[in-house]
This record gives sequence, C-alpha cells and structure tokens, in this order.
Amino acid sequence: MRRKAWQIAVVVLLMGVLTLLSACGKPKQEEQAAATRETTAPAETAGPGESFELAGDYIIDITDLGMALQFYLRINEDNTFVLGTSREFTSERGSGKIGELEGTYVMIYSDSTPEEPKTASFEREGHNLVFRSTLPYGSANIMYELQDEENPEIVHRLVAQKYVYEEYYDTYLAFVDEEGQQFDYVLTLGPGATYTFTSSLEGEEVYSEAGTFRVAGQTMTITPTGEGELTGSIGTDGSLELEFPPRAEAARSKTVFRVATTAEHAGRWYAQTAAGELAVLELDYFGGYLFTTGAVSERGSFSADQRTISFQPEAGEGQDGSKTPYTLEAVLGGEELVFFSEQILGQFSGGTMSSEAYTAQLELSADGSFTLIILDQENELELVNEAGSFQIVPGPMAYQLTLEAEAAVRAGEIWPTGFNMAFNLDGTDYRFLLTSSAR
Repeated sequence: MRRKAWQIAVVVLLMGVLTLLSACGKPKQEEQAAATRETTAPAETAGPGESFELAGDYIIDITDLGMALQFYLRINEDNTFVLGTSREFTSERGSGKIGELEGTYVMIYSDSTPEEPKTASFEREGHNLVFRSTLPYGSANIMYELQDEENPEIVHRLVAQKYVYEEYYDTYLAFVDEEGQQFDYVLTLGPGATYTFTSSLEGEEVYSEAGTFRVAGQTMTITPTGEGELTGSIGTDGSLELEFPPRAEAARSKTVFRVATTAEHAGRWYAQTAAGELAVLELDYFGGYLFTTGAVSERGSFSADQRTISFQPEAGEGQDGSKTPYTLEAVLGGEELVFFSEQILGQFSGGTMSSEAYTAQLELSADGSFTLIILDQENELELVNEAGSFQIVPGPMAYQLTLEAEAAVRAGEIWPTGFNMAFNLDGTDYRFLLTSSAR
C-alpha cells in the first residue's frame, strides 16, 4: 500500500512538472532540435474507421543509437507495461504503470523508490511512441536521441514502433520495364505501419522513399513522407497494387507487388574450394539458388528453417546444410564448403571511439583469413601488422567476429554498420568502429 501511494505521488509530481514546462514553452535547445531532421517514423493521421490505441506490442530498435539491439514493449489495457527481450516476455527487463497528461506519458517502474525514482516519458505519433527521456531497460539506461556523426543534421530518436496490420509485414518485389530498362522494386512493410521502398537498376539503387501505410478492407493507402495519400488495393492472392516511380523525376504508376518468400535469406555468399577457386552462392528472393565455381554451375531451389537450409538442385539429390546470419555450410558441387556472407567480407577501416589518432584497416577473405593493420597516424607508427584466420560465433547480444593470429586473439561485435572491435594496444583496450568503404 505504501509503495502504491508513493507511485501515485510520483505520477502527480511528474505531471505537475510537465505542465509547468509546457506552460513555459520549449527551451532554445529543444527548438533547435525540433528544426533538425529526425529519424522517427513519419507522422500519421487516422483514416476512416481507424484509431490509435495505446495498448499493444511494440518493437524498439536502437541500432541508430549505437547498439545493434532490438527489444520489446507491451502495454496492457489497464496501462501497465512490461519490457522484454522477446514478444513472449519470458525474460523481463522492466515493468510498471503509465500515467498521462495532455499528450505526455510517464512510465513509472515497479521498482521505483523515493530515493531512486525510475521513470521514462514519451509522446505518441500515430501508432508509435517517441521517447523524450532515457529509457531504463534492465540495468541499462537507453539514450533517447543521438546526433549522427557523419550527417549532423540528422538526429536519431528512440522510437517504439507498434505492431499493427501485422499480417501484411513482409518484403514485396516487382520488376518494372521503363524505356527499355528493367527496374527492380523492393517494398518492405513493417512495425509502426511504416514502409520503405527502393528502385534499383542493374544492382544500383536509383530511388528510395519511406512513409506510412494503413489498411481498410481490401484497400491499402500509403503516405510517402512529406506527401499526400495514395490509394492502392490488396489482391485476393495477397499481392499489392500501389503507385511508385522508378526514379525521383519520374511519374508514379500502378505496380503489382508480390511477397518475396525468402527475402530474409537473399544475398551472395562466398567460399574457397580445396583447389583454391572462388565459389559463389546466390540465394534469391523466391527460393532459388545459383552456385558457381570455375567451370561448375548449379541451379536449384532452397528452403530454410531456423538454422537448417536445404538445397534441391535441378538435377540430382538434395542436401541439407546449416546457416547463420553470416556463415553457411553446405555440400555444393560435390564439395563441402564454408561460405561467408558478402556483408562481412572485404575491406573495413575506421578509428577509435576516443580521441587517439589510431586507425585500423581490416580485410576479411572468402577463405576465412584476415589481415589487420593498426596505425598511429599522429606519430606515423605502425602498431599492428598481422594475419591469421577468423571465426563468427554467437555472442550475448550480437554475433561476434574473432581474429586469431600468432600474436593475439582479438574480438568484437558485428553491427549492421560494420564491426565494433576491441584491440589491446600496449596494455590498453581501445574500441574501433570499422565500416566498409564499399557500402
């Protein structure tokens, strides 16, 4: 009873502070931040028969805030909440109640005390939540905004995207002929009722856009960021007919999109054969594959279930292999091969996350080997020059890259933007963020 009374008092106090702040107007810093470009989801307006309910499941992705991590938030009808590592919420990372005043919401955690209040605040934008304070998650406090280092005009925000219209979440493809050229369209619908669209020509992206969507019966309406609504339709076979342009300067035209059944596995993989030849495996969006090495070429279909991937060539018996996000082992062309994803192969470079003038150059090859050079640019010294083999292993929060050489074993996490590596130099650990120049 005493704790409940304390939590009510905290809510009242916080709401009073929020009211005072709103009456005083925005501070100058906040006004400036509001004028910058943000990476929150585009604002939505409710369509006919549509309402934005607070209760439901949300996904929170903090990749843009410096950590390759996703976690989940569930808000119940009675305004209680729980944070967890999965949507099953079997591993809780915080829980409590939510209060609201004039559009600002405060999360009061159940383990909050008078001595150590534990809260977070957010505002609603359409279906989604935009945080205006740090978010306690387990023992961590997740920052709610971060200015992009390469593009200072971009401010990344902490956003919880709601699961709505979930039955339509997928990757859809279309192939459009315009003026004798074939454009590859990729449309992705996801949490927060958001979409992304890209148009590519001969493998090079020529146009992209993002926005929101809503569904009413067999009608799907998209709203590109900064533009008006565009109405499309949903076919009985699950296809979508929507309007997109092949290029920025081109007119929009109706296009039929269909689900890419194996989109999450699509991409190129590389290995080296026992004879030293490069082997290339291409997995497409519709369950087909092409394997080539030297004079050998093999086509067929594939299916994947968790960590098992099965190949069925057009001629011959099928084979099962194993697959993780970055490695794939299978018997193809009559040889057992270890493939690596194109995402982690090639040349990567970058500096430390502190002020030291150290830079690192890392190259990973299809045969599982690496070379690493670390330079002290200020003093024009070569601190490390080594070669060895690498492995990809699961980590507690992300897959890890391990570099094994005679001199040392070094490790780091694989992020969507590259590698977050830890290198020990003269007894001191330094963190390097290495990105690919090819991306």
